Amino acid sequence: MKNRRTDAALTMKRNGKSFWFAALFLPRQVAADAARLYAFCREMDDLADVAVTEQKRAALAAIHRDLQSGVGDSPALRDFSALAAQYGLPRQAAAYLIATFIEDATASLHLQNEAELVRYCYGVAGTVGLMMSPILGADRLRAGEAAIHLGIAMQMTNIARDVLEDAGNNRRYLPGSWVEFISARQILDASRTDSSAARERVACGVARLLELADRYYASAALGFDAIPRHARYGIEIAAAVYREIGQVLRRKHCAWWNGRVRVSLPRKLWIAVLVYLGHSPIYRLQPERSTLELSRPLAGLPGAR
Repeated sequence: MKNRRTDAALTMKRNGKSFWFAALFLPRQVAADAARLYAFCREMDDLADVAVTEQKRAALAAIHRDLQSGVGDSPALRDFSALAAQYGLPRQAAAYLIATFIEDATASLHLQNEAELVRYCYGVAGTVGLMMSPILGADRLRAGEAAIHLGIAMQMTNIARDVLEDAGNNRRYLPGSWVEFISARQILDASRTDSSAARERVACGVARLLELADRYYASAALGFDAIPRHARYGIEIAAAVYREIGQVLRRKHCAWWNGRVRVSLPRKLWIAVLVYLGHSPIYRLQPERSTLELSRPLAGLPGAR
């Protein structure tokens, strides 16, 4: 188990640099267990990657079955089960996460509308927020919706950052209704054309996605005080650093065709200082009077109201 925990920390450091940075500000045990959850989710994501073999997809489906039945002997599932038993993690959320990855891996995904986008972001990230809350010691009743909304906001940031990369994998997560149903192949073509109406159409979609993400970040911030003080600082940093990815993209006029943008280490450190002083950029966002509209597409999903 000790080796797996070490591997989990390395997985986060290698693949989730923003999360790894934020975890530096969490209590050691909380950070270690958060890394274990991250490693489990990352392994499920890697198994579902479009380039993997059918054998790996079958392994993912087997883990999904074993998770639902409560049996199974894969190292990933054993470690997750131990973590779930320790903290009472919602296994339904984990099952929905894996089911979403399976669907993503077996279809040429082109989301059609905003509701599909929100539900997809819930599936791959809102569920992670639900599972992370108990590890942080958050008040489950007060933190549930905020945790889901933070996961959704972060995934929307991911999508905005990775438009070109996703198009290369025959994926378009920007809602078709926002971008005149342009295909992933057309996105790739537009990225190679200096003057293109399609390029600008997608850039407008990215800008709109970042605006929607901000609404979910603002909603998530309403629940930060449900996290114990010893863990709250790290989560506030994670949220603010991740949102900064979108801010960098905005400053580049949503030029998605230039590939991934990154937040520099000095900028991350500055954001950490701002959060410590109580001036997180997320607190400058204007939360909505009611979160009902943001949560409406999630009706019936595990942990959603």
